[in-house]
Amino acid sequence: MILQDFLTPLNDLEELCNRFDLDMRILQEIRTTRYLRGRSLVLKLGNIDLAWEYAQSPADHHRFINMLRVSPEVFDVILSFIHDNPVFHNNSNNPQAPVQTQLAVMLYCLGRYGNGASLEDVARTAGISEGSVENYTNHCIDAIEDLHNIFVRPLTREEKEIEKKWMDEHLGFQGSWRDGWIMYDGTIVVLYSRPGLHGDAYYTRKGNYGLNLQVSTAEITLGNVLCLCIGRQCCIKSTHCGLLSRNDWLSS
Repeated sequence: MILQDFLTPLNDLEELCNRFDLDMRILQEIRTTRYLRGRSLVLKLGNIDLAWEYAQSPADHHRFINMLRVSPEVFDVILSFIHDNPVFHNNSNNPQAPVQTQLAVMLYCLGRYGNGASLEDVARTAGISEGSVENYTNHCIDAIEDLHNIFVRPLTREEKEIEKKWMDEHLGFQGSWRDGWIMYDGTIVVLYSRPGLHGDAYYTRKGNYGLNLQVSTAEITLGNVLCLCIGRQCCIKSTHCGLLSRNDWLSS
């Protein structure tokens, strides 16, 4: 507009007023228009809700597991733990999607790799936008991380002593060996491809790229409580004996 006024100056007052009025209307239109270039709505016809249908019949549970990577029972347990987390609630006039939908999208997303793990593919399957896939995943991860202090705690001195005495009685470990009260088991979790950041650091002796996972276990008899140590001095407790089956995965 400045260049136009400079290159084609107007001397007539009426024409000058008309041009000024046109300039103001153009500026107002730009200011009130969110997208200068029109955008058509993306058709969303997701089928993530099929999981709820598969959960109704035990004969279809394997289809549920194929979609969300956990059994319906495990899904319900996770949902019961995170359902009331504040991350799923806001003061907006537009409420968030149901927590079970957000959890299903996160599990579906984490269960995919390669081309099938793209945001666009996950969004198309779930019938939502790519941004919602990221938001749902972040919400659920935050809610699950808030459960840390419920399931993970340091072993007490007394619990460590129980394990040391068991080792003394059954294996005869004495002296400095007695402090080895935790049993470690390591395995390589193979990555789909070479990481983009410091990729060479993930190259293993087996000729692939992976993460070394070490799980330490301390089997302590505490009624129906099962204790597993992850890391140096932490144990995960579960009083729900049916929470994990042979085909379920426990990840950290």
